[in-house]
Amino acid sequence: MAGDKLALLKLEIQKYLGIPYFTNKGKFKTTGSNVFVGKGTAKEIALETINLANQQNIKLLELSADRIYNFQKKNHLGIDCSGLACHLLNFYFDTKLDPRRTSAQMLTSSPLSQEIEDPTTGDLVQQKNGKHLLFIVEKDGNIINYIDSSFEGRGVRYGSFNINNPVFKHDGFFRLLLLN
Repeated sequence: MAGDKLALLKLEIQKYLGIPYFTNKGKFKTTGSNVFVGKGTAKEIALETINLANQQNIKLLELSADRIYNFQKKNHLGIDCSGLACHLLNFYFDTKLDPRRTSAQMLTSSPLSQEIEDPTTGDLVQQKNGKHLLFIVEKDGNIINYIDSSFEGRGVRYGSFNINNPVFKHDGFFRLLLLN
């Protein structure tokens, strides 16, 4: 069953790959839809992309993936690391985390989570003193495969690192307490 659940998680992740990174630092709309504050689901972002393209007379089906990405960025559509993590945690564990009220720091500190030694699927990696996090997709020996959304990574993307690699910077591994 765990293999089936992981396979479903990977299918869900496919919906997010390529979505731009976006975080609202107060410059744009703070009310209304989650898609304008970096907290929308893949489906919400896709639907708003279609809506905005229709309003601007743009034929999305004729655009390359890069041009769609640029269109989304220009229109302030995207997702931040904690929004992505919340949606994936809600999907994988059937939690009810509210991405609008949850930050990377909150997801990787008490009272929501605790630091752990042996991470697995659904655990989080804290980086940049709680300002960024990675969602662990799976662990294979000492290799962690993760997904995140970041400006440096041009949005949602897969990555991996070796736990024993001293060059890879992180502040610890965390598990939501409601999962224990």
